[in-house]
Amino acid sequence: MYRWKVSAYAPCSSTCTTGIRTSYALCVRYDGLEVDERYCDALTRPEHTQEFCSGKECQPRWETSRWSECSRTCGEGFQFRTVRCWKMLAPGLDSSVYDELCQSTELQKPMARKSCRSKACGPQWEVSEWSECTAACGGGGLHRRDVRCSMETRLCNESARPQSEKECFGPPCDHRWTVSDWGPCSGVCREGRMMRYVLCKDSNGNIIPDSQCDQDLKPLGVYPCGDRNCPAHWVEQEWEQCNATCGRGVKRRQVVCSGLENAVFKEFPDQACVLGLKPEETTPCFQRPCAKWFTTSWSQCSKTCGSGLRVREVKCYQGEELGHSCNSGLKPESMQACEVQPCPTEAPENSCQDKATANCALVLKVRLCTHWYYRKACCQSCRGRAA
Repeated sequence: MYRWKVSAYAPCSSTCTTGIRTSYALCVRYDGLEVDERYCDALTRPEHTQEFCSGKECQPRWETSRWSECSRTCGEGFQFRTVRCWKMLAPGLDSSVYDELCQSTELQKPMARKSCRSKACGPQWEVSEWSECTAACGGGGLHRRDVRCSMETRLCNESARPQSEKECFGPPCDHRWTVSDWGPCSGVCREGRMMRYVLCKDSNGNIIPDSQCDQDLKPLGVYPCGDRNCPAHWVEQEWEQCNATCGRGVKRRQVVCSGLENAVFKEFPDQACVLGLKPEETTPCFQRPCAKWFTTSWSQCSKTCGSGLRVREVKCYQGEELGHSCNSGLKPESMQACEVQPCPTEAPENSCQDKATANCALVLKVRLCTHWYYRKACCQSCRGRAA
């Protein structure tokens, strides 16, 4: 009246590549209607059978690592993770592939960086970039930089204050002044001037900034003219560059009491000229508003092993206020790659977890834990079975 009937196979355990499908037995009546299993003899029940089955080609997928620790222990920082495209190429061959494969399926790539915020940062030192060496040539110069506290100065740890000066060497002392020929006379005696270019050059003949030549030896660039004999009068030289690279400064020029005797230049003491008529030797000058980049110290590396990133704050200050007129081309980098000790190749024991897509119950049932792929994909289940 009742008998066991082997059913069709269950759906393939894998939706792509090769999986396993299992048959099972039904208890049926003489007319083929399925009934409760207790009507059939349990001793004659057929064994389950399994066979491999093939699904469609596996689609690529994005996989991500865990988020790193926040790159800053205070204030706003970043967390990072690795995002890679993976694809099951064959049973036991789950491999990372080119990102283009995931992008071609219009899968949205998970973000690899996100901001994180810890408690507000306390006072910390901020520094600007080092200045050029003050030495015109040779040694004895200084690099300088501004050091400021992000809050009131008294709140920053004075013992940890970064240095604001360090010794440096200027270029080699083989620079010398060179002059051009004199130009034509511009007028009569006391008003006439002849001019020439005065340039600072290195040993290769390249023009370099005037500051790199000895200012005490600089030749005059303006001479009196207009008559064979011209009494002493004030002759002003060309203005030098502003002594400030930004903000307000002062520019200077040399004013010489001089004249001509038998068409030869002669310099006189200042008293020989009318002191009340002496031209100004200094004048205010203003460059673009002062704005400097300041940086904090670098954070710790975002990874404890392998390649990571470290960050720092970069701010533009105009005086004591935050500004926006700093030269963006000179902005210090706020992020930098960092390398620490190599990461272990084996995952830690406590990180073993079954993959949700691996159908680990079936893997245990058909004893596939001996296969390296399923042993890894179902590491928790296989380890439990081994125990």
